[in-house]
Amino acid sequence: MDVEASTRSDKLKLPTQIPEETKAILQASGLPFDLISSGSDLGDIPNHLCNDDVPLSATPLVSPKTHGTANSVTPQTPTNKPSTKSRTGLLKLPPARLPKVSPYFPKPLVDPESCIPFPPIDAPRFGLVQEQLAHDPFRLLIATIFLNRTRGGVALPVLFKVFELYPTAEAMAAADIAELISMIHCLGFQNQRAKKCITLAQTWLARPPTKGRRYRKLHYPCPLDGRDVRPDECIDDMDTRVAWEVAHLPGVGAYSLDSWRIFCRDELREEASDWKGSCATSDFLPEWKSVLPQDKELRAYLTWMWLKEGWVWDWQTGERSRASEKMTRAARRGGVAVEEDGNWMLEMSPVKKAANGLTIQ
Repeated sequence: MDVEASTRSDKLKLPTQIPEETKAILQASGLPFDLISSGSDLGDIPNHLCNDDVPLSATPLVSPKTHGTANSVTPQTPTNKPSTKSRTGLLKLPPARLPKVSPYFPKPLVDPESCIPFPPIDAPRFGLVQEQLAHDPFRLLIATIFLNRTRGGVALPVLFKVFELYPTAEAMAAADIAELISMIHCLGFQNQRAKKCITLAQTWLARPPTKGRRYRKLHYPCPLDGRDVRPDECIDDMDTRVAWEVAHLPGVGAYSLDSWRIFCRDELREEASDWKGSCATSDFLPEWKSVLPQDKELRAYLTWMWLKEGWVWDWQTGERSRASEKMTRAARRGGVAVEEDGNWMLEMSPVKKAANGLTIQ
């Protein structure tokens, strides 16, 4: 090394060459001034810590208890590679991540997920596919498998094509699973959905839902419900334990049970000719009035049904309060409901529905 190069190297090590701002930062951090000019044998930040697709918490640096196993994580060891430095000798930091949403564009005024169109309360239908399939409980349960975690606009065209090819429980039970998977591939979860549809149809033929034969569904509708019923036990209507006529069918979860209870159970139990209580006795309580669904569209439907009877309904507690005269006028007019804390509240100001389903004052 020549004299000039040696002098430059010595000068880099002198704390007097450090900018005052840098000194202040080092001093506040309790670090020596010569840190910035000393050679470092620590590697750069591992690539996996800069990967936007991998959360930091999911990538442990050291796992001392798993050394020597197939899934062990090798601890980071010092290397002889010099760290990347700037001309001032300071360690370079990884570039700051840019926000994925530009701060210069305003957020939408209305979240499309938080509003839904409400027909007038004198309309014959709300618009759910369950209303259309209420008298065909097998198809209704198949529909809930398609609609679970999938928007209706995507799932329903595929569903009705499946119904064309497999119009009955017998046809679905004999369906070729590879063919069914191919038909519903665009929906996602196609393997699970196809298997559920076929096994549901096979079980339906072997043990169809029948009045007076109920089966357990663990933790439905409330936690611990069904624990006092054995997995293979079938109980009758005189038994006070919680159980359901379709709970033994594969693929029937809370959403399917809520839909079936609202639209099909009264007819199966021969207590009414439909879910609205038609042809029932005067003291009959429709099943839908006892359901507290988690699904947003089912909650919207029950909100609308209760408004038909003049009540504002709370989906979490089932409690009701009388609808005001203003609310009743709005319900007769129809419009848009907005979700507030899980409850759907009908907008009461005079509005017109725009093409996108939102409201215009």
